[in-house]
Amino acid sequence: MPGSNRMTCDFTGKPRTQTYADALVEFTEGLGPVTTERKSQLSFGIKRKFLWLWTYEKTADGILDLSVTLDREIDDEHFRSVTQVAKNRWNHHVVVHSRAEATSGWLHDLIRNGYEFGQG
Repeated sequence: MPGSNRMTCDFTGKPRTQTYADALVEFTEGLGPVTTERKSQLSFGIKRKFLWLWTYEKTADGILDLSVTLDREIDDEHFRSVTQVAKNRWNHHVVVHSRAEATSGWLHDLIRNGYEFGQG
């Protein structure tokens, strides 16, 4: 659709974004068993979903959005936003702009916490 800017987890044509996503997929799958689902976002879950990766069709290469759900709010300058979506459910939105961010300890800690949340 002309003029649309839909979410997508198809990183074709965005090689830097793809490398960030690949690094995060590898890390997340290395934590243990997960299920993945590809729709407009690439999601990861165990008993419940905890991580979503996406970009927007018109977003430049090198920008990857992600959201991690936790049972608590974490206050950190790395987050674009933190939203309470239900009782004991907080979405932590991060925008990744580099491979260094995608492989950073703080982001790995966040995803690790999300993985624990996903175990139910």
